[in-house]
Amino acid sequence: MVKISVIVPVYNVEKYLSECLNSILAQTFNDFEVICVNDGSTDRSSEILRQYADKDQRVKIVTQSNQGLSMARNNGLKEACGRYVYFVDSDDAIHPQCLELAHFLAETNNADLVCFSYIKMKEKIPDTGAFDISKLKSKTTCSPLQYCFGKKYKIRFNVWTKFYRRKLLNGLEFIPKIHFEDYPHTFAVMARKPKTVIIDEPLYFYRINEASISHQKNNPQQIKDYHAGLGFIYEVYSSEALKNEFKLIRRKLVPNILKQQLKRCECADSALKPLMYKAFAEELRDLQQKGLLHWRGHNPLRYWKYHKIMKENG
Repeated sequence: MVKISVIVPVYNVEKYLSECLNSILAQTFNDFEVICVNDGSTDRSSEILRQYADKDQRVKIVTQSNQGLSMARNNGLKEACGRYVYFVDSDDAIHPQCLELAHFLAETNNADLVCFSYIKMKEKIPDTGAFDISKLKSKTTCSPLQYCFGKKYKIRFNVWTKFYRRKLLNGLEFIPKIHFEDYPHTFAVMARKPKTVIIDEPLYFYRINEASISHQKNNPQQIKDYHAGLGFIYEVYSSEALKNEFKLIRRKLVPNILKQQLKRCECADSALKPLMYKAFAEELRDLQQKGLLHWRGHNPLRYWKYHKIMKENG
C-alpha cells in the first residue's frame, strides 16, 4: 500500500497537463500513486496521460465519460489505495515539498487533516524556494471550523489546500453535477471535527485560467449551484449536536455566499438578470425557511435588499 494517493481529474487540459504531472512526479516524497481520472477529454489529454503512465508506474489512469469534476474526484477516491489523499487540479501545480511537508505534519501530529495556503500564477510556476521543516510554524486544533473564517492560520474553502487522512473521507462524496463543489465538501469535513494542522505556507500553485469554470460569465446555474451547496451544508449541520456550529455557519458563511450571489445578479448581462434574480429569490426563501437567513452577520442595506428581491420575485 502506498502512503499517499494523489487524485487528478483531467478534462481537456493538454496545454497544462504535463506541467501539472511533472510537479507531482518531482516531489521530494516518493511513496505515492497518481490517479488521473480522464473525464471524457476530447483533446490530447488522453495521449499525454498514456505517455506518463508508460514511463512511471505510479501513474494510473481511470477513464470515464464526461461526468464533471465532482464525479471525477469521487471515482478517483474509489480507486485510492493510500493512507492519505490529496486532490490536484490538472491545470495547476504543487510545490516540490508539498507531499513531504503535509505527510510529515500529519504523521508527527497524528492529524487527520493538514491545511496550507496557495499562490496564484499565470504562466510560470513560481520559485518559492525550499522550506525548512524544523522551522515551520503551525496551529493544531480539533475545532477547525472557526479557522475557515479567520485571518491567521486560515483554512481555505478549496480542497487542494488540504491533505486528508483517507478514513476522514469515508462516506463523503462531492455533490455531482454542480460547479463550485469544493466549499460544501470542505464544510462537511469541518463538521467531523478532525484533528487539524494548519500552516500559512503556500504549497499549491493555482493557475489563473480564463477558460476555467471560475471565469465563466454570470449565469443562473451559478446561483443554483451555490444554493445546492448551502442546502448540502444545511443537511450536515442541522443536527442538535452541531447547533453551535450551525449558528457560526449562519453568521459567517451564509452572508459571504449571499454577498457573492447578489453581485452575480447585479453584474449579469441584462438579458439574464430576470432569471438570475428569480433563482436568487428562490434561494433566499429556501434559506429563510431553513433558518439560515438571519440579520446577524449581514450588512443592513444588503439584508434589506434580500427581502426586497424576495418580494419582487415572488
